[in-house]
Amino acid sequence: MHLERPKQTNVPAKVWSTKGLAKPFGYWQETVSQAYTALSPEPVDSRPFHGQIKLFELADDASISSIKAGAQIVRRTRQDIQLRACEAVFINFQLQGQSTISQRGIEAKIDAGSLVLLDATEPFAMKFDRQFEQACLHLPKSALEVNGIRASEFVGRAVTRQSGFAAPLFSAIDSLTAGVPAPHVLPGLMQMLSFGLSNARRNAVADQHLVTVQNFVVHNMGNSDLSPGLTARHFRISTRHLHKLFARDGITFGTFLLDARLQACRKRILASPDEPVSLVAFAHGFRSQSHFSRAFRQKFGCSPNQLRKSH
Repeated sequence: MHLERPKQTNVPAKVWSTKGLAKPFGYWQETVSQAYTALSPEPVDSRPFHGQIKLFELADDASISSIKAGAQIVRRTRQDIQLRACEAVFINFQLQGQSTISQRGIEAKIDAGSLVLLDATEPFAMKFDRQFEQACLHLPKSALEVNGIRASEFVGRAVTRQSGFAAPLFSAIDSLTAGVPAPHVLPGLMQMLSFGLSNARRNAVADQHLVTVQNFVVHNMGNSDLSPGLTARHFRISTRHLHKLFARDGITFGTFLLDARLQACRKRILASPDEPVSLVAFAHGFRSQSHFSRAFRQKFGCSPNQLRKSH
């Protein structure tokens, strides 16, 4: 018996546009709240305004939309939250232009090719200084939690398209907003989001670990015995893992340590013109003055004494 493949049904788009309206921004203020939840857009200047939203409703109270509009600030205020509670998140994909978002005291600039998550249960603001284009995935928070994603871990954190996992997400979003998505697309998007945000979480932890290690190196660079092995033992990690942390920044442990020592020596030489150069070098972990002098000249293009004379 031959079974027919179920037909793929498409979702009709809802479209709002200010084109041809005498008072476009007043209409836009009503439109944004109608399309999503209670929001408070504000104009930022007197330039003529135009905006368009093309929205597709998906399963489970989710939607995906494309937004093309001019300069504005969009706020979700405490009054908006009281007026219309919404257990949802916005995942905004910046396609063109730039935005500045703020939530929970975190402020971040979002360039084209980046995405950011905003929690609609708390106040936030998005500022657009010029014409922009975004894709917006509006989801109930429960849809994230079912997939193991805690919105609180990602609020206000920009993720770039070049981060690996975000590239296929952007490609999917580009295709969906350009055409007419089918109702079944949400599970696939959620799988990509779950996988990608999990990777982003691991990367953020690794980045913070690297900063902690680098701070330790800077604070202990006066120890001439400071080495990858000593540092790894301090943090109870393997030297291999230590080298991988530094490789994330495209540098080595030795390069970072040498640069930190040279920068500190330069600052000390200028601040203490009567202190012997050899003492400055030894105080910052150099065992050989000749090695210090060669490295200093290679880094700054002059000797320590020439630096002093030029200042």
